[in-house]
Amino acid sequence: MSRKTAINALIVSRIAFGVAAWLLPRPAARAFGFDMSRNPQLPYLARLIDTRDVILAYGLLTTEGDEQERWLRISLANDGADTVAGIAGGIGGYLPKRTTAILTAAALAPMIRGAIALREQ
Repeated sequence: MSRKTAINALIVSRIAFGVAAWLLPRPAARAFGFDMSRNPQLPYLARLIDTRDVILAYGLLTTEGDEQERWLRISLANDGADTVAGIAGGIGGYLPKRTTAILTAAALAPMIRGAIALREQ
């Protein structure tokens, strides 16, 4: 995968996920395995996270060169933290195994794309 392809994939996936989950936070949370009846605050939290994804995509979309590399590094750090949080939630027993696996995979995918983009510079 080329740098440009990896960056474009990051931009498209972040915007698509961010907008869809912001507009439909309940179905998005259910798709990740969250129990909406036990967590009525999830739509609010989902919108916070989804806004962050759109902002990260915007940063990648509107920059070039060294500035874009900074946005890639910020994105990579963000996705790394999300990966660790997913794993910690599973180990700590806060998340069901299915939810842990989905959240971890959802964080690893953009992290891998970001690492590819940084490597291909």
